[in-house]
Amino acid sequence: MATNRESALDHENELCEAPWSRKDLIEIGNAIATDAENKSLVVAVAMFLQGQRVYQIGLEGTSADNDSWIMRKVNTVELTGHSSLALRENVEALNIQEEDLGFRTSDLAVCGGGFPLKTNGVLVGIAVVSGLPHLDDHDLIVEHLRLLKKKRGW
Repeated sequence: MATNRESALDHENELCEAPWSRKDLIEIGNAIATDAENKSLVVAVAMFLQGQRVYQIGLEGTSADNDSWIMRKVNTVELTGHSSLALRENVEALNIQEEDLGFRTSDLAVCGGGFPLKTNGVLVGIAVVSGLPHLDDHDLIVEHLRLLKKKRGW
């Protein structure tokens, strides 16, 4: 990770807290998908609220493999309460292997692309992008969360 790059926890502190609604998550999902399509990016996008998948789209070129990665990223956020990139950063900072984490990593994603959405500090939703290099998955979510928060005045 580049030293001038904000950490995943910095992004979470800036962006994860809001009064998230189904409408917000659908709007973010649509915005990410439209942006990705305009840039000819091959991604799958999913939004979860209170454990329910409220939005998902797989753009041209995606496959069931992306769906598997979406669920791995969701599992990671649910387990840790943080973004899947934060777990990756912790693994790198500790200079350990994924297998040394103490849990089955085959069901998790130790990479970017899963982002927690919280209300009053409680995890209520998860935004997920799958298909790009993992930092780009994460950054696409961050970009659109920033846009929505600015639009809503949060």
